[in-house]
Amino acid sequence: MNYNQIGILLGICAVLFILLTWKKVHNPYLKSLWKSSLLAFSMYAVLLIFIEVRWHFISEYASKFDVNGNGFVDLGEYSEEAIKAMNRKTYGATVRIYASLTMAALSAIVGFSFLMSDIMVFRLKNKEFKK
Repeated sequence: MNYNQIGILLGICAVLFILLTWKKVHNPYLKSLWKSSLLAFSMYAVLLIFIEVRWHFISEYASKFDVNGNGFVDLGEYSEEAIKAMNRKTYGATVRIYASLTMAALSAIVGFSFLMSDIMVFRLKNKEFKK
């Protein structure tokens, strides 16, 4: 099990936990936190699922050029298209390693931005209501 799969499970479990406890939260600031957490974790899980599916298709395309099935592209199987496919696979492997951390940072930034904007909108509505 790689880091992306662990991240997908973490994201799905967090989304389920947030959805199950949604009705118990009555404080508007905690509701904002719950909404931003739901956004961040669902975005994290969806992006990691997309990366895993894309990696699977890249890997399958690259393995198409391995005719004898030994796991390598030998001299008899070499072509320009095979070189491009293998380069995409090796480059994608390094990107795939850091994908869980990168997507966590991106999701956290988006979730925190949503949290701040939601709190500011709530405060502005509250000020207008008091007037």
